[in-house]
Amino acid sequence: MPTALTKFTPYSRPDVAISALDARAIGYQAPLVITTPNMDWVPELHNDDIEELTARADGRFGAADCFQWPQMYCKEFECAVCIPRKDTSSIDLQFAWFTPTTADFAIQPGTAFAVGTLHSHIVDGKKDIVTNMLASLKHDINVLRRHPLMYRDIIIFVAQAQRSFLDIIAFMDYVEIVQPRLTSGWSSWGPLEGNSRWMGCFTTDSKICDIYLNAGVPVWLVRTEVYISPQMNIIKPVVLTFPDDLTKNVYCEGNIMRPFPLLYRGPGGFNRHFHTRRAYTGTFAVNPGAPLPSTLPQNPASGKAPSQGQKNKKARKITSSQLMKPKDSKIADAQPNRDKWEDLCRPENPEAIGFWTSTFQKANKDKNRVKKGLVDQGYRFPEPALLITPSSPERKKLFVANWLAARPLWISRVDHNPPERFPLPQLWRDFLNSSPSGEPSTIASSSSAGPTAAATRKQAATQIFGEDLRDAQGTTWAIGENVQWHNMTISIISLCDPPSHLMRLILWELYELNFRYELLALDRVMARASWEESQHNRRDLLYSIFPEEGGFVMWSSSLPDDDSGLWGRRIIDAFPYVDNFRKLLSCWEDSPPRLNAPLDASAFDATTYFQVMQQACDFYVQCFFDHFGRPPVVPHRFPA
Repeated sequence: MPTALTKFTPYSRPDVAISALDARAIGYQAPLVITTPNMDWVPELHNDDIEELTARADGRFGAADCFQWPQMYCKEFECAVCIPRKDTSSIDLQFAWFTPTTADFAIQPGTAFAVGTLHSHIVDGKKDIVTNMLASLKHDINVLRRHPLMYRDIIIFVAQAQRSFLDIIAFMDYVEIVQPRLTSGWSSWGPLEGNSRWMGCFTTDSKICDIYLNAGVPVWLVRTEVYISPQMNIIKPVVLTFPDDLTKNVYCEGNIMRPFPLLYRGPGGFNRHFHTRRAYTGTFAVNPGAPLPSTLPQNPASGKAPSQGQKNKKARKITSSQLMKPKDSKIADAQPNRDKWEDLCRPENPEAIGFWTSTFQKANKDKNRVKKGLVDQGYRFPEPALLITPSSPERKKLFVANWLAARPLWISRVDHNPPERFPLPQLWRDFLNSSPSGEPSTIASSSSAGPTAAATRKQAATQIFGEDLRDAQGTTWAIGENVQWHNMTISIISLCDPPSHLMRLILWELYELNFRYELLALDRVMARASWEESQHNRRDLLYSIFPEEGGFVMWSSSLPDDDSGLWGRRIIDAFPYVDNFRKLLSCWEDSPPRLNAPLDASAFDATTYFQVMQQACDFYVQCFFDHFGRPPVVPHRFPA
């Protein structure tokens, strides 16, 4: 195969100056000639129509990744030319290319589910870097610090945080160094040396090449051979530099390939830059306007026939979707003799909040109001009542232990990789009543038909959690004698007769988690235009309703000491959360006029608080019923 070494020889005109059309280095990538006026090497160009943008095993995008390899110039992402290069960056930036291994992954102890976090010493050392940087990067770091994740998700979130970090560095360099050199009043003694710390870009435009030559930005001009002048100055023909050190292999777990989804296929330019910066988070990637799929869609990442493993996975997901459909509406969504519009009266249940009690009584419950097909009407988390309605101590232990064991993984699922369909109450009940052994227990024998019923309950766990279940045996999905919850170590045996205060805390968290993710699901329908305009801004507004830094998730953070946020004991402390909740609902169709008027902190008193919150709760509950056909799961008082 011909190279620049065989096709070109060094040549110098009488004027030895190197212009944008000359070659300090020249490479050949048939049928293209690539020249650079300010660098000593020529990278291989990756600009094919079939080039795929999909995360590799290290969470990065290989040679199609503008954070790893030079790309075609794009006006909308011109700052990308200043992205730091790994092999020329200082030690201070080495975090940007760190790739986690399984040794960096701390699995949550005492559970049959392979979920955990990066070891704290890895993440905590990076927090100061982003103190004053963009909110999206702060969010990525908070996800790594506080969210339970699968190892494959940690790989992606680390790479995503690194891209955000490098993007900020590139923007600062471009604004502070490059942009002043592009102004008409700036001049130098001549073209500047290309800054080898920057990524640079390819271009087919000689004007862009000339601009970046004079600004000191690495640039490579791409032409066909017919446009190469015999009088072109050539300092050095070179062999192309290939991205051999970039990861190309697909992410695997053991011997099973689990490729990440395809984000884009096509040449470089705006679309590739845009999709490289797409946030990896299943929750915020769902289009609320799209009809809910009845079967799993084909994986677009490959035109090849799916492997047997992919077929099996597809079959499992479809079965899961079928299991989550009620066989009979009375069975699937029933807790005998319980009206879900009435709060459960049990000592283990946290105290109800008056706003919601009043709202539940006066909501219009006409089923003809329900708009079907706009949202998944399943439950994001188990109904809190499921944990305290079992009659026998052994069954209660089983339900609570199974939830605490599954909790980290399921929080990760809901937040980053939600299922095709969320479980209905019957499927949640089957899972909570299951065990890894799949054998009938004495607590179930009186109400179920032996091994078949027990195996069906275990199948519920498999259908909900699938490949993320670890091999385990025992009577609960908590595989040890203890299970972790926040900063507590809870003995499994103690859950036969758990302290009432502990149960109130566990249920309080379940109420909160359900409310937050149900609010998110409804907001994506009711405020679709706001989500389309800016997902980041809408997400941040949602997060601002709650006091935690890490978004909706309350996984490893300490529990509060008392009510906070919307339900803070002091009116002035509740003000910013109430105003943000009002602001969120004001974008919804038919929102009450009282919610459309901004609140004044100086005039915010108890009367205003009760007026605004009562209208907000009334409006939210009615909108929720009109889309879900059931009452929402709502917050309760913190059991101080």
